[in-house]
Amino acid sequence: MTGLLDTLFAPLARLLVARGVLFPEFAERMKAHYLAAARAQTEGKVTDSKLSVLTGLQRRDIVRLKEAPEPDRRPNHLARLIALWQTKPDYAGRDLPRTGEAPSFEALAREVRQDVHPRTMLDTLMATGTVEIGDKTGEVRLMESSYQPLAGSEDQLAYLTRNMGDHLSAAVENVTADMPPHFERAVHYSDLTPEQIAELDAAYRAGQMQLFEALSQKAAATKGQGGTYRFRAGGYFYQSEEAER
Repeated sequence: MTGLLDTLFAPLARLLVARGVLFPEFAERMKAHYLAAARAQTEGKVTDSKLSVLTGLQRRDIVRLKEAPEPDRRPNHLARLIALWQTKPDYAGRDLPRTGEAPSFEALAREVRQDVHPRTMLDTLMATGTVEIGDKTGEVRLMESSYQPLAGSEDQLAYLTRNMGDHLSAAVENVTADMPPHFERAVHYSDLTPEQIAELDAAYRAGQMQLFEALSQKAAATKGQGGTYRFRAGGYFYQSEEAER
């Protein structure tokens, strides 16, 4: 079984080494996830001894991990700001005054987070190219349809982990369920030239962005009616000279 998972382990190891995460740190977090998975999949009375048998963890680790606080899982405030900017009726993606009453960038920023200064959010969004300040108007202009964190930043890592976490969760639930509950498809071909790959990549990006924008508008128009579910829809296009895996 573990050999089958090498395709997943290899890129994860590259990411962790690149980010300076030592193996003991990874192992400690993995213990917590093993414990959570075992508790979720155990029927009847869940004892520490039973969890130890299912996970291979020592009972003292199980006791310690059960008492550990939950990590912070708040969504990225900049991603939420850009989403609201595009979907709130008073904003609708238009250029905004930097300060003042709504609709303004300052008002929108304070609606998203009270504990982060609007100027800090603006500086970060400008550094990533997500927004710019108009030379003549001085207004804040939206340049991208979503927040794209700086390469190597903590925000980019959080964005990656949330996307890949949900994708992997969907795939795992499809594998473990009698009837796959999630849509998950991929198209893969080999023996193509770089020019052909570039053409296919461009077509994929255009199609995906059109679909994502339509989903965002529809979700924004229907949320806030007492529902408790969330969703994340994503896609990827990967190319390499490696053999098909």
